[in-house]
Amino acid sequence: MSQRKKLAILVGGGPAPGINAVIGAATIRCALDGVDVLGIQDGFEWVMQGNIEHVHPLTIEAVSRIHFRGGSFIGISRANPTTDPQLLENTVISLLRMNVSELITIGGDDTAFSAMRLEEKSAGRIRVVHVPKTIDNDIDLPPDIDTFGFQTARHYGAEIVKHLMVDAHTTSRWYFVITMGRKAGHLALGIAKAAGATLALIPEEFGRNVKFKAIVDTLVGATIKRLALGQRHGVAVIAEGVV
Repeated sequence: MSQRKKLAILVGGGPAPGINAVIGAATIRCALDGVDVLGIQDGFEWVMQGNIEHVHPLTIEAVSRIHFRGGSFIGISRANPTTDPQLLENTVISLLRMNVSELITIGGDDTAFSAMRLEEKSAGRIRVVHVPKTIDNDIDLPPDIDTFGFQTARHYGAEIVKHLMVDAHTTSRWYFVITMGRKAGHLALGIAKAAGATLALIPEEFGRNVKFKAIVDTLVGATIKRLALGQRHGVAVIAEGVV
């Protein structure tokens, strides 16, 4: 008699709000359908080395309240099995050794690519579903759909910038705020718009190979314009992708 097939869940990339809600919902749905669920600890970190000891069963009891917590219930890592063909082979073999026939990956762009390559490498033996997670919102989804975690990051970022706007006015100073986002400016623009920041600099406005002088000139120009209006303060939100 063949061994019962299992579904595994892993999380890659960086932390983002909502990870535990996805883990919990997926586990509960599978458990109700009679499917065994495994939580793979620390993303691809261990399985791509052929180590299947950092895995534990996920049950409804274990995950029913984890959506109230931050972080990831099963850990997270930026380990990428696509950097070496042997690591990708190890990952597939590790999952098959655990009798995993279905895999849910939660992560951003790199994890999505790893999930695609893993399914190709498994040649039909493992079915993979990827849940896009990134506060950068830089995955090519339909225009009206954000990656989960983005809106929460935007909200908290806007609250911080709102306070900085008050401090800037009080001290007659400028503050430069650098936001995450990799090569995309969604988070910087979202925070700046929500907080009413003085200026937002995003890579989409500059194009490729922007010179540092262009960034400095833009910030200096904004400062001079504000001074001409009698305002000595301001807050500029700069996406990390600009540089």
